[in-house]
Amino acid sequence: MAPTATQEEGGQASGSRSRAGRRHTPTPAVTDSPSGAFIAAGQEEKIKATPEESERERWKRKRARAAADNRGADEEVEKKGARSTEAAAAADSASTGEWHPSSAVSSPLRWPCLGKRETRIDPAIELFTIDLVTIDPYVPRSCMVTKHLVAVRESATEIVLEGAKVIFSFSSNVVIVSTNGELMAQSSGFLIDWDEDSKMGTVLTSALLICTKYPSLDKWLATGEYLPNAELSSHTNCVCVHLLDKDETTVPARLLHYDKHFNIDLFKVHVDSCAKIPSFNSEVRYGQEVSVLGRDKDLNLNINHGRVQFNSPTIYEIHHYMFMGCIINQFGIGGPVIDFNGQVFGVVSIPGMGFIHSSIILKCLDMWKKFDCVPWLHIRMKFSAMKFLDPARVENIFHKCNISSGLIVAKVSLGSVVEKSGIIIGDIIVSINRECIATTVEVVGEVLLLMCENHLDIEIPVDVFHTLKGSTRTINLRLNITDEVEVFAKGNYLVSARDCA
Repeated sequence: MAPTATQEEGGQASGSRSRAGRRHTPTPAVTDSPSGAFIAAGQEEKIKATPEESERERWKRKRARAAADNRGADEEVEKKGARSTEAAAAADSASTGEWHPSSAVSSPLRWPCLGKRETRIDPAIELFTIDLVTIDPYVPRSCMVTKHLVAVRESATEIVLEGAKVIFSFSSNVVIVSTNGELMAQSSGFLIDWDEDSKMGTVLTSALLICTKYPSLDKWLATGEYLPNAELSSHTNCVCVHLLDKDETTVPARLLHYDKHFNIDLFKVHVDSCAKIPSFNSEVRYGQEVSVLGRDKDLNLNINHGRVQFNSPTIYEIHHYMFMGCIINQFGIGGPVIDFNGQVFGVVSIPGMGFIHSSIILKCLDMWKKFDCVPWLHIRMKFSAMKFLDPARVENIFHKCNISSGLIVAKVSLGSVVEKSGIIIGDIIVSINRECIATTVEVVGEVLLLMCENHLDIEIPVDVFHTLKGSTRTINLRLNITDEVEVFAKGNYLVSARDCA
């Protein structure tokens, strides 16, 4: 039966009163306490987000407050509706002398309110859905979805996801002196070996995890201090690895080796299962695209992408660094540098844009097996590779010196054997130990480390072109072998009349 005009008017009036009541009814502002209880505003001081609180946690707090607001509004509306129903039932009972239970549910004299009402989700369900990985909106956005990688996104994504299976997040309890007692931020590492019987894996990462005094910007000053293996083993869970299982298990890591000069170390970790371990590739082409993989504190995959740069290390960086065309963030430290074939080209050992070439990493791994350390020849010179100069400058040098490849001497350590031999700034090192070299990475990986591996603590022949004299001569340098960081002594370099003769 269609409603009468009186019923329609009553229904509209009822609906208007309901909406008006919902619009003007003051809803108590609520907040959430640390214990999880909802507290009315004014009853407790507003809780501020701490610096350690993640964005996801702040989002949960915001959603909890919104759910509490919704619940308070719904309860107020239900109370008003109950009071209206009770009043109608009382009037009906007064006129007939009887009370009908059905009148408390739906009065035949009222037309149901047809106004729009927002559907609200149970706050308990709403809070639960925040933790579902399928709808988590706060997973960091990676560079793989940018426009300039559209052409290779499909193939590159498969490679990145495969490599991510052996990327771990590390955390350390070692206190860094230079940061006023703060803990070392988490870094990354990757699996390079795994024994199926013992379930023990070998993980390569940055030695900053065990650094007690952060090295200065000038790496030649050797100001970094590290916690020795014996002292590290006495600390309970000093370095931990966060595994990638569903429970996000944290296990202690045991230090095997570390090297101050290259700033890398190896840890032993118990891993129940292992994905495919990536292989190292020493054939790095300048200009090719590479990516750095790491994990943040929530174990989310972190990706930095760039191209290998035509750069020599600066006067503050040691010889073994190569560079990318992007800033590698903190979570990339200790992570592998891979190409779009999934092969490892290097490892990031310091913040910034630099990484260590895979050929150097492989030689360090061999030396750790043989000597339990990485011996190093201190050459006491800083270089600038002609290969990375502007072609116009290279052509000019060739026109005047008849040399097209080599290392230009940028600095000479004060009081060193090199300085006493007559090598000065501006000279060109053509070859070392009869090997023609074009970059500083070649000096480290193909000459100096190879000589240390063979215990060649002898005089090293170096072919030098003296720019002032316009001639080339061979100098025999006797260099020191040690596993300590090479320290460079600064001095004033003056050219004497004897050098010009």
